[in-house]
Amino acid sequence: MMTPPVDAFERDRLALFARYGFEAESRWVGDREGRVSNLLVRGDGAHPTVLLHGGLSQAAEWAPLAGRLPGHVVIPDRPGCGLSYPVDYRGVDYSKAAAGWLSDLLDGIDAERVDLVASSMGGFFGIAFAVAHPDRVRRLVLVGAPAGLDRQLPLLIRLWGNPFIGPVLIRAGLTTPRDGEALRERVFARLLVAHPEDVPRDILELAVVAQALPGAERSSHTMLRAVSTLRGWRRGLMMRDALAGVRVPTRFLWGDADRFAPPSSGTEMVARMPNAAIDIIPGTGHLPHLERPDAVANAIADLAERDRNGSAIGLGRGKR
Repeated sequence: MMTPPVDAFERDRLALFARYGFEAESRWVGDREGRVSNLLVRGDGAHPTVLLHGGLSQAAEWAPLAGRLPGHVVIPDRPGCGLSYPVDYRGVDYSKAAAGWLSDLLDGIDAERVDLVASSMGGFFGIAFAVAHPDRVRRLVLVGAPAGLDRQLPLLIRLWGNPFIGPVLIRAGLTTPRDGEALRERVFARLLVAHPEDVPRDILELAVVAQALPGAERSSHTMLRAVSTLRGWRRGLMMRDALAGVRVPTRFLWGDADRFAPPSSGTEMVARMPNAAIDIIPGTGHLPHLERPDAVANAIADLAERDRNGSAIGLGRGKR
């Protein structure tokens, strides 16, 4: 696949968000090392809602949800993804890097405290930041099974991150489908959603283009290599014990058909936390914000309302 023009991808992604009712601008923010991340922004203020996408993705996965959220919304590409700087994660302290990147990004947009809405690997980043900087997080919403709570991982993910098998899969083109329908069948249907036929084609097509952006493939492989082995998630990066002490109001939104971890993992986590709840969303997989953006938006609004009113989040196991 030819490398797509970066400016064309930026323009096409803004147009995609606009079709879903989210009129954003593209901004670039540097960190303390001079590396630059890209983010989509609507509105301004010191307390934005920040959406953190999953591991092998980029900001466009939030398009169906973003327009349903009020106020100041910021949607960055995580390092190594989309238009943000490429990364070779070998030898990187992953937890420290995750929290540090988000801290630098929030400093760059003058955000004092934020509402974090995070999916999958974005969930790991959100947890790492909430553990390191709880004073800067007003609310934490974890959409789908967050990375770092469970050791189990789908086989393809474990193979892709293996230093010997992964490069073979990459050379064979097994990790980068060449069109949207192949991506739907080989990745979304097998790993990510309960109803792959409902994933919008425009999001799939942009995801295919994102996979061919400069540095994306190497960043993806080295990220998975850093966090996983053939046995699953690395023990040294488990976040369950650290998350148990987080007092930030937290809501888990877990698909009942999530292939990365069952909802019981979330209910067990909620029972250990001082201020957390879980909504189990029926008929959805690992990406509820793609399959049921209305349910996710309602849950985010409900958490904000409860927090404003000073009511306890409680131990919830609601079905939406």
